[in-house]
Amino acid sequence: MWLIVVLVLVVAGLEWNRRRQPCPKDPVTRRTGEQDRDLERLLDELRAAAGRES
Repeated sequence: MWLIVVLVLVVAGLEWNRRRQPCPKDPVTRRTGEQDRDLERLLDELRAAAGRES
């Protein structure tokens, strides 16, 4: 019985979280049009590391 209750709560939580996500503007790439700060940070770090090696 407890397992079913936990399973229902997990599924309901995941569904609630999915509905809160912004809809993708481009369904092919699944991009929302927002900036990817992690990608920007990674590129900045790679550029800085390449500059130190020169």
